[in-house]
Amino acid sequence: MIFQSTVMITPLMIGIIIFFIIFWIVAIGLVVWVYKDAKKRDMNAAVWLLIVLLSGCIGCIIYLIVRE
Repeated sequence: MIFQSTVMITPLMIGIIIFFIIFWIVAIGLVVWVYKDAKKRDMNAAVWLLIVLLSGCIGCIIYLIVRE
């Protein structure tokens, strides 16, 4: 007897995958925006990129408060 493994993809799984894809697109867009804005304002763009990349929205809020 041969056992066949089947994976059922449910609408919930598709929704979760779409949510994470959108989340990562927004996160990458946020990091790119902070990097470009910091560079335009003659701030240390690489440091701000790392801060926002590692801390997410909290880092972006801190950047918006601190920026010149």
